[in-house]
Amino acid sequence: METSWNLKIFYPDSVATEEIEDFNRSYELWHRIWVETREEVTQGLPTPSDNFSRQSEILVLFSGQRAIGTICHRYVDLRHTAIYKDTFFNPSLWPEGVLGQLPSLGNSCVLGSHIFIDPDFRKNSSGLSTKNLLCALSFGHLNGTAPDVVLGMMRKDKNMHGVFYKSGAVTLHPDTHWYQIPVDLVAFFPSKKAITVDPDFASEAGAIGARCSKYGSNFFERSSTHKLSKIVGRSNEGDLKKITQRAG
Repeated sequence: METSWNLKIFYPDSVATEEIEDFNRSYELWHRIWVETREEVTQGLPTPSDNFSRQSEILVLFSGQRAIGTICHRYVDLRHTAIYKDTFFNPSLWPEGVLGQLPSLGNSCVLGSHIFIDPDFRKNSSGLSTKNLLCALSFGHLNGTAPDVVLGMMRKDKNMHGVFYKSGAVTLHPDTHWYQIPVDLVAFFPSKKAITVDPDFASEAGAIGARCSKYGSNFFERSSTHKLSKIVGRSNEGDLKKITQRAG
């Protein structure tokens, strides 16, 4: 892979000033591919930005200053009944029987989505396995954050299901459809068993991940500290640590 590639992880509810330019580049890529994807199924579907901005974290692969791939993660609590009415769990995709099983899978959950690759960096254009590398980065990161369950809807026409099954994904419901596109509903359980990172990409993903300070960090701990920092204002790191310890 290219030595100029690097990973950035953005928290949309907490984008630092120095991150804004790259965050906006990431959104531009995401929006362009989301429009392309929506047009595959029908013309004129809306592409609101909330499917980007409401994510908990967005992993973005860069080549130099160019955003070339995204994966979105949204952390939710499966004990909250409202989550099952979220648009992620569209009843045309998620049968009632499958939804009924989800509370038994754990509490902390990541809803994975929007694995998007810049057309210039797709394998059929560049010969590079950008999709596989990006997934390897996501899997390694999720092994660090270790939610109880990761849920996803994997396209079969793009062999996304193959990438996930190779890494140990469990089928929740096969052969459903997002519009006319065949998909499988799948899950990982990182808190019980680490997701297998494809050995063909593990070394490269590890090197890229090591250069990202947020890689593998626990989102829930970050979220707690972030909320406390909003409450106390310009507290220094030592003060925040004391407050976090008291809160625990």
